[in-house]
Amino acid sequence: MQSENVVKLFTSQNPSALVDRAELTECVTLLAKLCSGKQPFPILNHIRFSSEPGGMALTATNKDIQAETSIVADVDARFTAALPAAALLKLMKKGTPSSTAILELLPEEDPDADRTVAGKCAIQLASTRFVLDAMPTDDFPEPIRHAAGKFHKFSIASAVLWNAIDGTIDAVSTDETRYYLNGVHIHNHNGHLRFVTTDGHRLYIQDTNVKTGKFEVNAILPTEGARFVASLLDGHAGADPVKVEISASVAVFVFRDIAVSLKLLDGTYPDYQRVIPAEPDKVATVAGGTLSAAVASLVECTGASTVHLKFAAGELILRSDGTTGGGTTGLDCDYQGDELEIAFDARYLRSAIDAASPDGRNMKIRMADAISPAIVTGSIGGWTGILMPSRA
Repeated sequence: MQSENVVKLFTSQNPSALVDRAELTECVTLLAKLCSGKQPFPILNHIRFSSEPGGMALTATNKDIQAETSIVADVDARFTAALPAAALLKLMKKGTPSSTAILELLPEEDPDADRTVAGKCAIQLASTRFVLDAMPTDDFPEPIRHAAGKFHKFSIASAVLWNAIDGTIDAVSTDETRYYLNGVHIHNHNGHLRFVTTDGHRLYIQDTNVKTGKFEVNAILPTEGARFVASLLDGHAGADPVKVEISASVAVFVFRDIAVSLKLLDGTYPDYQRVIPAEPDKVATVAGGTLSAAVASLVECTGASTVHLKFAAGELILRSDGTTGGGTTGLDCDYQGDELEIAFDARYLRSAIDAASPDGRNMKIRMADAISPAIVTGSIGGWTGILMPSRA
């Protein structure tokens, strides 16, 4: 005998949908990343659901970043509503175990219009029925789309894209007066796609093997948007390529059955190549993991903001003086050139070391003198860092 607590499928005339719970949970997990509680408008904390042939389309946006996906569903063509992302995600992850979920929109009279809108959404998980507040989709932002005109299409391996963003984004500027530096610059360089970031103290470059052909790529991905794309790729970067579309104002990345659209930063990226020094004559080769640990130890023990590096034949001496005292340590180093002492901001130095040699393997520091930028390279192919010395 069937329990009276079990609601039969589509027992009412209300718009309803039957979906696979695991698939819905995965989609909501991804889209909810855009729907933080800090959004300025309540509608931006919601995911828009709308019926489409064979299923439902799901969309989340913060007005500058938009993510769209779809799921297979047995759905009423009238089904459309905005559901709270955080509450829905918690329900999908922690609600009564079930293989499917039934969503039913419950009507609520709209006092400002002669129609009925969904004010609630009932969600059936096995024998348990939950009810969430819902919002109409009228106020949902207009979709981010390419404006009329040309846009370029190309593909990039997902691992290459993740590596390029992850390896450069730490050097993005946060200075709002130079807003055009508040993102990742992607453009053609020697026929291939290059990623660049700078905050004026350091410059990170990641060259890729992606051929750009005859078309011109010149765009600035906003920091938040680039981080969002990288977060979706993290742990999922594999053989499947990411399809990319770039126009004058929008970039679209399609992967994992998701389309992420970003509004590009409006502005001209500066000519960063003029700050790249010619090949310096002093070259130090040192284990990145050992150097990173030594810098971290000095900084944490002394409270120093600057680290001095003294290079001599076969040796590197690190020194720091901070609020709680000073410290000195020595490392093995293959050094070629005249003896040199140079100082770097501790935070920027550690960032460059970790970006150049995340696996702790050997890295190179090329220097001309104590006041010129140093060139840092390591075990990540195509990555180059330009680090400005400190005068402290």
